[in-house]
Amino acid sequence: MLQVSGIPRGRVDRTAFYLLRGVTLVCDAIGVLLLASVLLMIVAAVVVRDIIGAGLPWTEEIASLLAIYAVGFGSLSAWVRGEHLLVDLFSHRLSRRARAVQYRLTALLSCGFFVLAAWGAWIMSDMSANNRTVSLGISFSYLYYGIFLGFAGMAVLSAWQTLRGMVDWQPVADTHQESP
Repeated sequence: MLQVSGIPRGRVDRTAFYLLRGVTLVCDAIGVLLLASVLLMIVAAVVVRDIIGAGLPWTEEIASLLAIYAVGFGSLSAWVRGEHLLVDLFSHRLSRRARAVQYRLTALLSCGFFVLAAWGAWIMSDMSANNRTVSLGISFSYLYYGIFLGFAGMAVLSAWQTLRGMVDWQPVADTHQESP
């Protein structure tokens, strides 16, 4: 496929390129804001406890909720960029066609896992709807929605990877190094 400055020329690929780029930027921005909020909550709790002598027991609940959503958005962003942990034992020995088949098979298996994990998070959110946190009384369902969000997003992306296959413009962890 011909590329101009890393941007694909085909209409569908160009749309996917910009969509994935947007998803990554939004997920990264939200993840950073959520993690900064977690840090702010922890600092506020320590300052109020040590300087003022009062407690903020609700900060632990909010920090946990924000951290779960930060992980959900961060995992989605990492999946788009191909930065999740990868164990590559034999891919470098495969032909280009065999690597393409391996890529689609791995994406398909990943999609199945992500769908099951998202479904499990959704079921757990339903099962824990009446369980509430101690200080604020927030339903535990909101914790599971963050997990659902990350797995459902990765399921959609891995389904797209299964259908589309490898593309030159999408970052993929490639340990195959050509010798000169």
